[in-house]
This record gives sequence, structure tokens and C-alpha cells, in this order.
Amino acid sequence: MSNDEGVTSYRSKPAAFTGVVLLAVGLWLIIDTLVRGSGRTALMVIGVVLALGTVVFALTLRAAVFAGPERLVIRNPFRSIEIPWGAIDEIRAEYSLEVRAQGKSFHIWAIPVSLRERKRALRANARATAEDPMDRGHSSVHYIPQAAVADHALADLRGMAEQFAKESTGDVKAVWYLPVLAPIVVGIVLAAVAAAL
Repeated sequence: MSNDEGVTSYRSKPAAFTGVVLLAVGLWLIIDTLVRGSGRTALMVIGVVLALGTVVFALTLRAAVFAGPERLVIRNPFRSIEIPWGAIDEIRAEYSLEVRAQGKSFHIWAIPVSLRERKRALRANARATAEDPMDRGHSSVHYIPQAAVADHALADLRGMAEQFAKESTGDVKAVWYLPVLAPIVVGIVLAAVAAAL
């Protein structure tokens, strides 16, 4: 999560790390194929790596959420969704973070809900309460309850929705992100041509 000029952004750091590693492996495969391979094999590898590499990029590096005073922008792997705060009916996190707006449901890929992380936070909070159940906040060191990353983001987004709802109205805009879809199609075509040779 980061905040630049009033816009808060959310991304999954583990997903971004995984994406960089997998894309580096894909680039190495292409370079190795161009140096050692030729013809049909090279075309097949380039096609497959281009298609799969684009999917990896979309799933790991492209996915992000941007929350500003005017709207919530969800950048999912293959679509971009702009939602004015006033159009939001509900934001919830069960098995995934989900925004309901104008009768439609939009899942947020950039903030994964980890049930394991949630259980770990609940155990830590229960342990802290059990250690000093009579403290009632009088201790000089106050315990800050733990929460999963998705639950922190959920609280932030709900707070912003409540704060900016009256100032930001309009319709939801959802568009396909063609710069991701085009390389996938090109990669599949190259692989198909190589397989047909």
C-alpha cells in the first residue's frame, strides 16, 4: 500500500515478486531459444512464452487498486473498472475482496484475502487478550489489534467510501484492457503456426 498526492494504491507484494521471477525465467527461455534453437522450435517457444508471460504479467504486476477522493479504480488482469464512491453499495471481504456497485459485483485481484493470515491475526489477538484480560486499556503500552492485509484494506476502502460518497457520483465504467489481450492472442497464433509446420 502506498499514498501519493491523495491517491492510495494497493498491490500484492508477493504476487509482484513472483511475477518478476517468472518473467525473468521467460526472458531467459526466449534468449536461450534464439541463441541455440531455430525455426519451428524457436517460434513455438516464443509464442508460448509470449502468451504465458503476458498472463503472468496481468495476474501479478498489472493488478492494482487506486483509491482517490473522486473514485475507486480497480485494475484487474484483463479489465479496468472506475467506480465513483457514490455508486458503491457495499465493499466486503469473504473469500475475495468485492465491491458491489449499481447492481454489479467487481472482485479485486490486487488484494487477496488470506484465510490463514486472518486466523493468525485472530489467534494473536486472542493470545494478547488472554495474557492481560483485566487491563481494559489502562496499561502504558496499549496493544494494537492485528488484522489481515485484506481486512486493513477493507477498512480503508469502507472509510473512503463513507467519506467521499456525497462528493463523488456518476456511473461505473468497466473496459477491457486490450494491451494485455493482444500479446496473448499473438502468442497463441505463433504457437499454432509453429505446431502446424
